[in-house]
Amino acid sequence: MTCVIPVENINYWRHPSLAGIELSQAKFTHFSFDKHVHLDYHLGVVTQGAQQFVNKGCSYQLGQQSLSTLNPDETHDGQSCYAEGYCVNVMSIPVAYMNEISQELGIKEHFFSAPMVDDPRLYHYFTQLHEQLIQGQFSELASESHLLYFLHLLLQRHPAQAIKLSPQQGLSPLQLNVIKQHIHDEPWQNTQLATLATEVNLSKFQFLRQFKQATGMTPHAYLKRVRLELAKKSLSRGVLVADVAQQLGFFDQSHLNKAFKHAFLLSPVQFQRRML
Repeated sequence: MTCVIPVENINYWRHPSLAGIELSQAKFTHFSFDKHVHLDYHLGVVTQGAQQFVNKGCSYQLGQQSLSTLNPDETHDGQSCYAEGYCVNVMSIPVAYMNEISQELGIKEHFFSAPMVDDPRLYHYFTQLHEQLIQGQFSELASESHLLYFLHLLLQRHPAQAIKLSPQQGLSPLQLNVIKQHIHDEPWQNTQLATLATEVNLSKFQFLRQFKQATGMTPHAYLKRVRLELAKKSLSRGVLVADVAQQLGFFDQSHLNKAFKHAFLLSPVQFQRRML
């Protein structure tokens, strides 16, 4: 059956017994995600249509029967494969939560070796779990039990593999970590390009070019996305929109509203109402 989607639409949920975990369900026709990163693991399935995206320079097509497995801080984009659009269900898993489960399985930390897996069993389990969580069909005990079972199944069926390093492009991993740590530690700062370049002993031009080679994003775009991801977390805790804007370095609440809506198709207030 063809998925006919008249308008762009996205909804968010936060299950009361699953702290820090964000659920979303969306329908996209013309909306395209710019290159961006997340602070958490993002797992998702397409229930109608198909999505195409680029991750680490490779193109992928996420259709039915596959599960997206995006690691934190990995640059990617996203758009519909077809004019009819696509429907997608996504679950955001905090790093600490995933690390706890990984350690129980004897894994120091887990990073998926590919941004998607073809696994009909996991696809159907995730689809049912996501739907039951947003509809509140589980008790608190059952909710976390089913989620833990799914994540154990995912990590066991698709264990982390050694990552083959391609020839170095742009900043070294050490240099990149220094810059990213600076941004994550002080996202509210009006950081200057010269300051970041100096930290890795490069000229402004060299740094700008090499950062984009390494991440696919400009330093400004990366900083802006980190601020928006942190804004979502603050809003989910009930922090006032004006305070979020001030705490994260946005010029004012209007600038936060505009950037947030461009990225997530909802205003900060609309998002917060869904999450509280």
